[in-house]
Amino acid sequence: MRVVSFKLWGDYAHFRKHFTTSSPLTHSIPPPSALRGLVGAILGYSRGEYIEKFSLEKSRFGIRILSPIKKVRIGINLMDTKDGSWVQVDFSRCLPIVKEDGHGNPRLHTQVRTEFLKDPVFEIFFHHQDDALMDKFSGNLREHKAVYTPFLGITECIANFEFLWDEEVDDFHGVSEVLSAFKVDDLEELKLDGKTGIIKESIPIFINEERIRELSKEVLFNPNGNPVRAEIKEGWRYPKGKGVFGFLG
Repeated sequence: MRVVSFKLWGDYAHFRKHFTTSSPLTHSIPPPSALRGLVGAILGYSRGEYIEKFSLEKSRFGIRILSPIKKVRIGINLMDTKDGSWVQVDFSRCLPIVKEDGHGNPRLHTQVRTEFLKDPVFEIFFHHQDDALMDKFSGNLREHKAVYTPFLGITECIANFEFLWDEEVDDFHGVSEVLSAFKVDDLEELKLDGKTGIIKESIPIFINEERIRELSKEVLFNPNGNPVRAEIKEGWRYPKGKGVFGFLG
């Protein structure tokens, strides 16, 4: 199988957990649903195009943590648009008619505490059944070229990227050091010692054009980016050293 690998990083990232509302939390790793949009941005596909181009049948994504997961919470000032605020306009002054709160103060903004990943660094594994698309994507990575600005979850978190390798990899099943996050479905047995920590998260794999989550999976990973020794049903040999990696979807 042909796989293109690239490094992905930024100052901050926010991959919102769908079940959080007033205090948004973030996934620890970029879900494949977000990576589909990021690769689509690098190649220049619109939302409708990339969802079709990177369907579950055509593409696969894997994630390796290269820097320990760190999370911070930051108060974000958002425009308060509840109950029609900022809708009416005083045309004589060309200013919005802003509603007041219960204390007679203008209701302009609302502050929401939001969780972010701080200084995240990942290695992304990408496969597509179309070799021409893989050639184009590999070329864009080598030239550090993106048609649209890539970001880490939300537009305020700009992403940087760097080409790592483009090679054919061999499949694997058995016991090995697993370098990447991997699906619980692929796990046969963990071979943990007292020094290895592991986290399980449910992440979205595919979101359709109506923004409906069609598929989620439970995944395992070490939050410090260390390999996890395990027996797995499906993996792929890492071409730049020992160990294997897996695809999430």
